Amino acid sequence: MIDYNSYRLPKLTLVKTYVMGIVYFFILGLIFYHNILYATVASLGVVFYVKERKKQEIEARKKALVLQFREGVYALASSLSAGRAVEQAFVQSLNDLRIIYDDETDIVKEWQLIVGKVGMNETIEEALIDFSNRAHCDDIYNFVSVFIMAKKSGGDLVRIIRDTTKIINDKIEIQKEIDVLITQKKFEQQILSYIIPGMVLFFTLTSPGFLDPLYKSFSGRGIMTLALSLYIISGQIGKKIVRIEV
Repeated sequence: MIDYNSYRLPKLTLVKTYVMGIVYFFILGLIFYHNILYATVASLGVVFYVKERKKQEIEARKKALVLQFREGVYALASSLSAGRAVEQAFVQSLNDLRIIYDDETDIVKEWQLIVGKVGMNETIEEALIDFSNRAHCDDIYNFVSVFIMAKKSGGDLVRIIRDTTKIINDKIEIQKEIDVLITQKKFEQQILSYIIPGMVLFFTLTSPGFLDPLYKSFSGRGIMTLALSLYIISGQIGKKIVRIEV
């Protein structure tokens, strides 16, 4: 069973990520220290680079899961509208999902797991709760909570599912609009992240010796270490500013 808060990069992708991270931090170390030993130490920052890459993959996977889950809920609502019981509706909606997605898609695997658990005499409520706990997505958690409550109280499941689906759909559309609006800002943030090392490199190439006091003295290296730390911190803050979630 998948925990969507964790992700293991494929071996080839992991190797490429490590190589890119080592090269990036090594060059950054050379720019800020002009010393191969210090640059080699700086390349250890690849650990954070890989961690950030995994975080990006987790976020992308969760977004994809919510989109796929929306289709699953649509199919479930249609099956319930046809008069099927909840358990039968999940079986039918699984068949509908297989028309849209292949069997390796996360939502198909999860729907198969839910149907399989129900077939082994586990309640649909337990299966859904397990899925929502592993998904770590607010939309899925909220839907499951409302669905279970409505099922226990004998509410209109079809109407509740459709209303909840509409809310999920609205959030997805709003998120898409926000992503479009801040695309330029994200690009600007990426450009700004290269200005500081670019300026240091520019002065090094155009005015040899101008920055020597920063590279040849203990206090100078301390200043450059502080500058490098502030540069990395500001980059992380910039990424958080342009990361807007609904």
